Amino acid sequence: MERSSIQGNYKACLLKLTGFFVFASFLLLASSCDTGNQQGGMAGRIMPNVTGGTGEVLVVMDQSNWENSAGDLLQDILKEEYPGLPQSEPLFDVIQVTASSFDGVYKFHRSVVLTTVSSGLEPNIRYRENVWSKPQIMVQMEAPTAIALRELISENEATIKSFLVQYDRNRLMNVYKDSKDPAIQKDIATHHQVRLAIPRGYNMDFSKEDFTSVSIESSDLSQVILVYDYPANGPEDLNIANIIKKRNSFTKTYTKGPRDGSYMVIASMFEPIAYDVKNNNMDVLELRGLWDLENGFMGGPFVSHSVYDAKRGRIVTVDGYVYHPNQKKRVKMRQLEAIIYSMEII
Repeated sequence: MERSSIQGNYKACLLKLTGFFVFASFLLLASSCDTGNQQGGMAGRIMPNVTGGTGEVLVVMDQSNWENSAGDLLQDILKEEYPGLPQSEPLFDVIQVTASSFDGVYKFHRSVVLTTVSSGLEPNIRYRENVWSKPQIMVQMEAPTAIALRELISENEATIKSFLVQYDRNRLMNVYKDSKDPAIQKDIATHHQVRLAIPRGYNMDFSKEDFTSVSIESSDLSQVILVYDYPANGPEDLNIANIIKKRNSFTKTYTKGPRDGSYMVIASMFEPIAYDVKNNNMDVLELRGLWDLENGFMGGPFVSHSVYDAKRGRIVTVDGYVYHPNQKKRVKMRQLEAIIYSMEII
């Protein structure tokens, strides 16, 4: 559910989150998702690894449909603007092939949207896993006509997007859980009573009782995870204004810029957008927007999850931000989101 909106073009960009995190519709997939072992897959065999990159989708659609209304709508869905980035980037990179070309390594792609149009078919959509490779997902759509295919896509737009986004994130989460840094995980658990799947490669910047920062740093890249907590009077303190105020307070104290007197704040020109989401059986306030430096010239995107911890009477926030000037940031943000979504209160 949308909690606030922003002005101008940035508002138009971020409001697309309405379809981006449709968790309610994603829960419906449990009854409609099947695996390759059930139908048409490689039951009992060792399956090959997937091909393709994070945030990439392979669409199998005949050229005539791809260049008409069904293909246009699917492209609009998959290529819509990724929310909260300073430069425009699509939600997914899309590769299209025809059914006659869908063979070999194409069948091993990690995320496949497979469409079939034939006069004898009834409109149908299925969400499948591990059909030709592992871990693979597939949205399979069948329809008797191109018009019926377009209607099927339109009716299932939110669920298609949710399925692809969430499985992309889950793949990263599983990788991170298998390669997590035990020392960093122990430190965060000790100071914040939070479990996070932070992979090896991150370095501990500093850790205090109420604030921890870990990061990957290079000459032109900073990927940073912040964990902080503070007392709360009750769940009513889990609100947008308070989350913004507390974030700015913590970053003013701990996240300094290269110039004397410079520090991180949420960009005042662009009011963040917030959503109520469910994650790991927790009610989460997600905040997404841009940050910049007070008395400085740096900036980038951030996303945070804040939770009210009733047991300890506090709010816990896990926050991720990127600094990567003049470079694309979608993949880096997706990596941070996978860590943030692994949050559990111990």
